[in-house]
Amino acid sequence: MPVLISAPVWFNMLGRLHRNRMTRMTMTSRPFLLAVLLPAIVFSPLTAQGGYGSAVGVVGDDIIVLKPTYGQGPGAALVYGRDIDGGWQVMDQLGAFARTSNGEGLSPSIAVSGDMLFVAAADADVRWGAHVFQQNALRAWSNLESLELGTAPDGGEPEWNYEALTGVLQPPLRTVASDGDRVLVASIGEFGGAVVYERSFDSGSWIERARFERSEPEPYDGFGVSLGISGDVAIVGAPQHGRSGAAYVFSRDRLSGDWREAALIAAPSPFPNSGFGTAVAIDGEVVLIGHPGTSESRGIVVEFTWDDTRETWMEQDRIAPRMREVGDRFGSSFAFRENEMLVGAPGTDEGRGGIHRFVRNRRGDVWQAVEIFSVQGGEPGFALGSSVAIGPDVAVAGAPGADGGMGRVAIFSRPANGRWGVEGEWLSLSSELPMITGGEVLCTDGQAGQFECNEVDLLAFLPLTELGLTAGSQVLAGGVTDVWGWTDPETSREYALVGRIGGASMVDVTDPSRPVYVGLLAVEDGTAQDIKVYADHAFFIGADSTGMPVFDLRRLRGVSAFPVTLTADARYDGIASAHNLVIDTQSGFAFPVGASGGGDTCGGGLHMVDIRNPTTPTFAGCYTDTEGLVWAGRTHDAQCVEYTGPDDDFQGRQICFASNETALRIVDVTDKDDPVPIAAATYPGMAYIHQGWLTEDQRYYYMNDELDELTGLAQRTRTLVWDVAELDDPVLVAEHFGSTTATDHNLYIKGDRMYQANYQAGLGILDISNPESPEEIGFFDTTPYGENPSTLAGAWTAYPFFESGTLIVSSTQEGLFLLRPAGC
Repeated sequence: MPVLISAPVWFNMLGRLHRNRMTRMTMTSRPFLLAVLLPAIVFSPLTAQGGYGSAVGVVGDDIIVLKPTYGQGPGAALVYGRDIDGGWQVMDQLGAFARTSNGEGLSPSIAVSGDMLFVAAADADVRWGAHVFQQNALRAWSNLESLELGTAPDGGEPEWNYEALTGVLQPPLRTVASDGDRVLVASIGEFGGAVVYERSFDSGSWIERARFERSEPEPYDGFGVSLGISGDVAIVGAPQHGRSGAAYVFSRDRLSGDWREAALIAAPSPFPNSGFGTAVAIDGEVVLIGHPGTSESRGIVVEFTWDDTRETWMEQDRIAPRMREVGDRFGSSFAFRENEMLVGAPGTDEGRGGIHRFVRNRRGDVWQAVEIFSVQGGEPGFALGSSVAIGPDVAVAGAPGADGGMGRVAIFSRPANGRWGVEGEWLSLSSELPMITGGEVLCTDGQAGQFECNEVDLLAFLPLTELGLTAGSQVLAGGVTDVWGWTDPETSREYALVGRIGGASMVDVTDPSRPVYVGLLAVEDGTAQDIKVYADHAFFIGADSTGMPVFDLRRLRGVSAFPVTLTADARYDGIASAHNLVIDTQSGFAFPVGASGGGDTCGGGLHMVDIRNPTTPTFAGCYTDTEGLVWAGRTHDAQCVEYTGPDDDFQGRQICFASNETALRIVDVTDKDDPVPIAAATYPGMAYIHQGWLTEDQRYYYMNDELDELTGLAQRTRTLVWDVAELDDPVLVAEHFGSTTATDHNLYIKGDRMYQANYQAGLGILDISNPESPEEIGFFDTTPYGENPSTLAGAWTAYPFFESGTLIVSSTQEGLFLLRPAGC
């Protein structure tokens, strides 16, 4: 998959965040009050976090929980209600937005106003601000419309560059607030912007009325991260404005209807980068502003009231918990209803988090701390209180850091006696798919159990926890990545090597209906994002400082007790982080590509390593190209071979076919000191040249473009076929379009079959006996959640090279599938 940017703090990535983000927002059940929070985030390209609980709300007796990103189903606002036994069940899933791009997620912000629900959009074009839903008397929801924030694309050929790439992968976030008859939507970017909509009494639709203009705009100050609106007054937080953050107040002239800036409220305490304005709320002539980073992140909430005499907002109260704690981030979220308020402190107790309840005193001028809500089973990093909402008899708080970023919410109830139950109950997404072993499941009438299929049988399925990934950990949330295979030449046992955080899980698949988890090829503080095998040794690369660990797989012969943990026999430190690993098994050379973060990166191109002695890998050379999208010279993936194809000019040479993001580069790397580029080729509708594989006669090269479906440049899954009979003149001779809009990922060829992992559509098999006219002959959908949109979660790699015919497929948030295509 393409490289994604990591950011240690959210404000460095405003407007550049991907669909798997950990976020916070707050809201109230009162129709005129909403506050929104987008907090600290660390995003890893390996981690497909769901962010469940990043925004929450209460509608009558129901609760709303947002899951903004793909992973175990589409991004959606989930509506929960109590069943007859008192448990919470999903009653509705609001996430099928016909007006938006296929597969996009949602921004982590919702607003509730009476029977209306507004869910912030996240399309890359920033055309839409929010999606509008309404609940009827039977508690059913319908999608009314989407609020247009920008303009529709003009249909022309857009400029495609790194900025456009990040706009697709990390669309600018939006936030939303509502007070009933008005909706306020912000788009967070370089300078941000906020738009007011009013509902037409005639048509019932929402009409844009104003775009806020502010007096002191600063780039990337977070303008719009938090919003609130009440009648003719609105407040917009800018938590990175100036030294400590600020909040803008806007007011509407009742005669002209014009909105103007009325005040700029600066942080009352001068602590740098303290996030004043991270959360805001307004109720008539009262404004609440969160200041979670003040005084060693022992946060506060500051209350301001309107002073008619001075015609300004005056500080009224500083709200803090009874016992303040360093790093508690108190004030990161809050919600109030009538005379009570909940305040989130997601950093307290080593990041377990907590919720503080306050009530107004009898005079109504001071908030008094009453009690602390908590839930048993919280762990460091859960960040409970990142979002909060309160209703008459139920309160809900998000813990988007729980389960490694998958997220949970805590629910607190107030029974008839009027006293809150301060000990809450956890609510999370449905559990992982069940393990399937002990006997094959035939593909019959288009189904193999719950999985859609055609001409592919299911031999076994191991979910994440059966691959040694621990529930509740970052490892589990990270899911799995690449998969490769090894056959022991002495015992003929077949093993799957499955990439994950912390190393690679080893699975004995010799009996494919009874796979056995053998253990872990472990690496400290690293990942196994891409795996290859040479001379009975496993090599892999990953993010952080993984380097290239080397494992002698023959050690498995002496293992009798499972699971076992094997540490590396050697480690190549010529690189630190890399995105993919290429090995020419004929010559004994490895090529980490997309390297960064340490060592000799070769500009992200072909970093050549001699591995003929596997445990003493040595640097051999570099090839840095001129092509690239993330940066010039970056190679995303490649196939390198001892050339035996039809071009006589290059017989016996070592040739690499490099997917360089913006071009297919063919290069002669026989002389490691002087590699020679042969050709570069591109094509119409190019978005991101990702990976490819040669036919066995080396005449054709099948290639995938990872982002053409996601950007709309291809309406269905597209595979490109190149005739490379003349290496210096590759010719695009065919394009194959699949039956869904799913994004294509890694593909491999064995004989006259091509096996491709197509994320949400799972495995696809093409008959390529006529190379210029491929035909789909089978598929197996590894993500049984409905439609198959273009997004970057699902089937990652399909490995077809076992002599037994067993096909192994890794699916990021599901696990490992063992399959058998028809005829095998």
